[in-house]
Amino acid sequence: MRVGWSASLVGLAALALAGSALAQPAQPAKPPAAPASVAPETSDVATLPPAGPHRLWLENLFDGSVQIIDGDTGDLQATVQGASLSSYAASPGERAIYVAESIWSLGNRGQRQDMITVYDGTTLGLQSEIPLPSRAFIVPTPQTFALSADGARAYVYSMQPASSVVVVDLPGRKVLRTVDTPGCALSFPFGADSFASLCGDGSLATVTTGGAKPTLVRSAPFFDAERDPVFEQSPTDSAAGHSFFITYSGVVHPVRLGPKPEFEAPWSLQQAAGLAPASLENGALAWRPGGRSPVALHRATGTLYVLMHAGEHWSQGKPGTELWVVDTHLRKVVRRMELDGPVTGVAVSQDAHPLVYLLDEKQTLSIRGADTLEELRKIEDVDAVIPFAPAM
Repeated sequence: MRVGWSASLVGLAALALAGSALAQPAQPAKPPAAPASVAPETSDVATLPPAGPHRLWLENLFDGSVQIIDGDTGDLQATVQGASLSSYAASPGERAIYVAESIWSLGNRGQRQDMITVYDGTTLGLQSEIPLPSRAFIVPTPQTFALSADGARAYVYSMQPASSVVVVDLPGRKVLRTVDTPGCALSFPFGADSFASLCGDGSLATVTTGGAKPTLVRSAPFFDAERDPVFEQSPTDSAAGHSFFITYSGVVHPVRLGPKPEFEAPWSLQQAAGLAPASLENGALAWRPGGRSPVALHRATGTLYVLMHAGEHWSQGKPGTELWVVDTHLRKVVRRMELDGPVTGVAVSQDAHPLVYLLDEKQTLSIRGADTLEELRKIEDVDAVIPFAPAM
């Protein structure tokens, strides 16, 4: 009994103390002591490092943005935003970034504005907007917005109201003229003030813009535009004025661009690999080029990197299941590599130790050394559909 009683007394005492505490007015809590010193907030603006030879651009067609990737590390260095279906180019050394784009005053309607937007290649700060009379609002390729080798001229393909090319003085930030190219499309620059266009009858239009009045001269047809067209993305070395026009069936038409273009003898990719040429007949299976960006040229060595797939004629939209490495001097496929999965785009850097970039259907980017084609790194979910390496 004594033990229980003592416990009861203790309990009553605890309740009394609690009631006494509740009866007292609440004391304000002391504020926490301020730190001895508070560092002021600071902000800065990140800048791009100098452009290296292994910088890669990845374009998203739908939101118009471009991701700039360091191919040596796989790091994302920057994102440049443009309007949907914008086209991108860079000055030599990427000191300036150019975006040919079209916008509407009310977002998806209203007054349309066509322009080249100029950004600083280091800070990505807006430098200028060059109004354009028009531009082709289509899926962009390097041939819808191309620069001369020295970066002084831009050639913007337009289809309003008819096929034409807008010539822009980039240092002067102004349009020089619009050149009508009836029946012909795209631009393949060469020299300081000239470009070529592909025509619907299989001929080549050569345009010189340096005089008081531009001149346009068309060649005889050099490919069968009805039965075996050439890819829009056929690569050109604008400094050397050398193009490789590749047909859907895999015929290579080398052309030396100039006031009087020189058409070299065509040759077959399949024959370069020791196979029979691809047939144009319906149902005939053969290895054929294909994809969104099916071919890339390493200009110094004249090496083509071509995405190939087994398919029938007119299957040029199918992605590649093999990569063919082609020596254009020997006209020989020097390597065939089976790909891990369907690849839609290929690009190559332009240095002495180039990297090959492969973008697959799942938007995974594989970066490989051109000498061995061994994979160096892989980047998943790049949210892009077109890879390209700007000319340095």
